[in-house]
Amino acid sequence: MKKAMFSMLAALAAAVASAAANDALVTFSTKGPDKYADGTAVVDGERYALVWTAPGSDGAAIAADGSVKGGEIVLAAPVAKGGRCPTVVFEVGADLMSSRYAGGTWSVYLLDTRRYGADGAVTLAGSVGGLPVAINAAGAVAGSSVALSSGVISGVVAAGASAATATAVPEGTPSPTITGIRVEGANVFVSVKGTVPYLQYGLSSGSTPDAVTEGVSETLQTGASAPDEEIVLVAPAKSGGAFFKVGRK
Repeated sequence: MKKAMFSMLAALAAAVASAAANDALVTFSTKGPDKYADGTAVVDGERYALVWTAPGSDGAAIAADGSVKGGEIVLAAPVAKGGRCPTVVFEVGADLMSSRYAGGTWSVYLLDTRRYGADGAVTLAGSVGGLPVAINAAGAVAGSSVALSSGVISGVVAAGASAATATAVPEGTPSPTITGIRVEGANVFVSVKGTVPYLQYGLSSGSTPDAVTEGVSETLQTGASAPDEEIVLVAPAKSGGAFFKVGRK
C-alpha cells in the first residue's frame, strides 16, 4: 500500500515538473467569509470562476446559462469550503496563451449557482464540460485583476467576495406566462409556462395591476426543463384578492 502511494506521489511530482516553463499559472484564494447577494454564506462546493476578458472589451458579461459576452469562463472551480475559496492553482498552456488568450485581462468571480426546488430544497447547479449550466449572479473578487509576467499570472488573495451582480438573460429566452390561478385554503397556486432551467422565478403581488411590486419570496423556484412545461408557484392568499406577476428572481 505504501509503495503504491509513493508511486502515485512520484507520478504527480513528475507531472508537475513536466509543465512547460512558459505556461501561465494563476493562484487565487479568499480569506472569507464570502457571501451571496442575500447575505448568506457561500455553500460548500460553490464555484469560483477564472474569467478572461478579450482585448478591447468593455468587460465580461456573464449570462445565466454560463455564456459570456466579451470573454470566457476558463475555469469554474467547485471548491468553496467553510465560507471561502481555498488556494487554487490553475495552469493555462503556453499555446493557448499565445493564441486563444492573447492579450486581454484576467479576473476571478464568485458564482451563485443555487437551485431551488418546489419543496424549498436548495442544491447547486450541475455542469457540462466543467461549466455550470445555470448562474444566478456573479461578483468579481476584490483585487482579482491579474497581469501576465514571464508567462505567469500573479496570485490573488482577496479579503472576501460577494456574488452580488445578477447575470444577464441570454437572447432568445422566453418570457414566462401565467396560465392558471387557483385558491386552495390559505394559498394561491399560480401555474406558469415559458420558463427555463437556468433562471429562478418568483411572484410579485399587489392590490392593483399597477402596483404589483411586493415580492413573495416563498415562491422562488427553478424553471422547467422545457418552455411548454408548467411550474407552480405558491403564494399566501390575501383577503380581498391580489394581482400577480411572475418574473426572474
